[in-house]
Amino acid sequence: MYCLDLRNIRCPLALVLLKQTLIKTDHSVGIKVLFSNQAAMQDIRLYLDKKNYCYSCDQTTLLVKLSD
Repeated sequence: MYCLDLRNIRCPLALVLLKQTLIKTDHSVGIKVLFSNQAAMQDIRLYLDKKNYCYSCDQTTLLVKLSD
């Protein structure tokens, strides 16, 4: 699983970094996103919903399941 640490990063950069990671990450693995900024996480969740990604989330971690 690939880990993307966004704990010290705010939107829009956090969302841009996630989009880049989604493009370059092997789709046989998932992405673990660490965050502390709730506003950035809300934007990321809206984006993942819009693109129909499967994910689970708690207070500081988001797990994105990637599949071909």
